[in-house]
Amino acid sequence: MTQFDPYSRPQARRRRTSRREQERPEKTNNRDFKKNPPRQKRHSRQAPKKRHTPFLLYVFFFAALIFLGFSYIKKQNVETKLYDFKLKQAQAVKEHEDDLAYYANMRSRSGVHDIIQKYAQEFRVHPSLVSAVIARESHYDPYAQSGVGARGLMQIMEDTGSWIAGKLKVKDYNYDLLFDPDINIRFGCWYLSYLSNHYGGNPLMVASAYHAGMSNVNLWALRNAKDGKNLSLEEIPMADTKDYVKKVMNAYALYYEWDTKTQY
Repeated sequence: MTQFDPYSRPQARRRRTSRREQERPEKTNNRDFKKNPPRQKRHSRQAPKKRHTPFLLYVFFFAALIFLGFSYIKKQNVETKLYDFKLKQAQAVKEHEDDLAYYANMRSRSGVHDIIQKYAQEFRVHPSLVSAVIARESHYDPYAQSGVGARGLMQIMEDTGSWIAGKLKVKDYNYDLLFDPDINIRFGCWYLSYLSNHYGGNPLMVASAYHAGMSNVNLWALRNAKDGKNLSLEEIPMADTKDYVKKVMNAYALYYEWDTKTQY
């Protein structure tokens, strides 16, 4: 037990502070408050940092756009060229088919196809070549006559006709008989065979000599041909003969194609 001291000064009991008082703010001097106001605590929020897009990303993006643009343009150009190519190809095929039908119909309407085959076989010349010569010489008109006197389907000259008639021993031959399709084609096939034997079967040389004569073609070959014997189309010096040979070769190819198809 604690001993009581009669001379000790009594101490006052401390009063317990309530929760309200604990929470009540302390009184401060107004002057000090005005001079130094209490700082309020703020929950400071830091502003979000701006994200800067890297410069290389922009460069890559624009480069990709340029690449895609060029790729699209290139694709369009390729498609356009392909379309133009197909269109030209279709037009060329149509023109070829039209030419083929034109020459085939011209021969069939003339009614002389059987005569051509008959004498082409007899004199061993290709019927397609005979058909091509007739197409270019007279367009299958049996009564065609040129300004220099060539007559009939294969446009045989008067002196050439007399010479061939002697070779074939045709009796009672006269100039007017060249309008007869049978006589004319017979003489023409023999002459083509004669030229073919002389020029080794070269159809370009045969067509050249049929138009310009053997003496002229032989001279041209000596002067212009690389081998001195066989002319190319570019080596023919006369423009009219060159044009004639070109057309005959074209018609020859068309008839050959047609005859090959219809034969099989």
